[in-house]
Amino acid sequence: MSKFLSENERSQKASLKIEIIQVLRGIAAIMVLCFHLKELLKPDDILKKVLDLLFNSGAAGVDLFFIISGFIMVYVTQNTTGGLKPAFHFLYKRALRIWPLYCICTLTYALILSPKITILSKAALTEIALSLSFIPLSYSSPPFFGYAFLGTGWSLNYEMYFYLLLTIALLFGKQRWLIFSVLIAVTLILLPLSQNDLTARPLEAHNFGNKILNLITNPIIWEFVYGCIIGLLYINKSTASILEKVFRSKIILASVLIYVLWENISGFYGGHGPFYWGATMASLFLSLIFFNSTQTIKYAPWLVHLGNMSFSIYLWHIPVSAFFTQLFDSLSLQGNSTGTAAFLLIVSATLIISNISYLLIEKRLHNFIVSKIQL
Repeated sequence: MSKFLSENERSQKASLKIEIIQVLRGIAAIMVLCFHLKELLKPDDILKKVLDLLFNSGAAGVDLFFIISGFIMVYVTQNTTGGLKPAFHFLYKRALRIWPLYCICTLTYALILSPKITILSKAALTEIALSLSFIPLSYSSPPFFGYAFLGTGWSLNYEMYFYLLLTIALLFGKQRWLIFSVLIAVTLILLPLSQNDLTARPLEAHNFGNKILNLITNPIIWEFVYGCIIGLLYINKSTASILEKVFRSKIILASVLIYVLWENISGFYGGHGPFYWGATMASLFLSLIFFNSTQTIKYAPWLVHLGNMSFSIYLWHIPVSAFFTQLFDSLSLQGNSTGTAAFLLIVSATLIISNISYLLIEKRLHNFIVSKIQL
């Protein structure tokens, strides 16, 4: 047998390796979904006790998303040349990937809530406008800063800021990671140090009294940096070779997986941030990405597809929950909006709607917009 792979075989193997990212994205989305929706269950429900045990740290799914995002941006821009046009094109593509679905979900959520709020009120319109502009609603209570009109949108403020940072770095071509490092050092180290308030805990970040300044100096951004570092290690042949040898060991992989599972179930050293869930999720991602790079593992198609529609799951589960709560309330069936049956109904509906959303909005609408707006 030839030791050389054909181009098609190499492409297929690379595709199989990268499937683990989609699997992890799907897991992250389910973690967040269960963390939020388990509150629909009654305290004495058996399912509530199980989900409390497994998903009390479900918010760590956000930290995993941030790390994956950092990795993917390194991976997809490794051959991008520097300059204004490539940098702008990168930002345009990222905004187009996020904003349409986020806008549709936010406006749908507003319509669902309309019996309880006046969606044309100045306050509501301001919250919607700020949220869809990726601007925090408040300068207090980090790292959420008032969340967003659609609660899960708070994390997209950081996502878009990270894309903006990378866009600036891409202007400098081969020096992009030097520039990116300088920007990170200034915002996450020097600015907090100037106030004698450097911390690794996002909840304790310094309050500069300014929404944007508070956002860009919050230490939760280190999690994107973790992803970038892993990405740079992955695309570098020398470091990738060393890490592949380390994580080829199933004993090492099993040790990492056991630790991650224990940390999330126990809640030990939990919370958002680079030394908390960020470190745990980074170790999980690092071990799995390099283990998979030495293996040819074919994951179940449904697991990969769950990752494909993870962004839709992340955004739609709150509006879907609100819809059924409103529906049961309007039918004077308030008691049916909680409990195991309601939980299973809302999870099932979320998955169905997210699949439709992925196919029609994330793929078809996205492709339509791209075809009409050529930059």
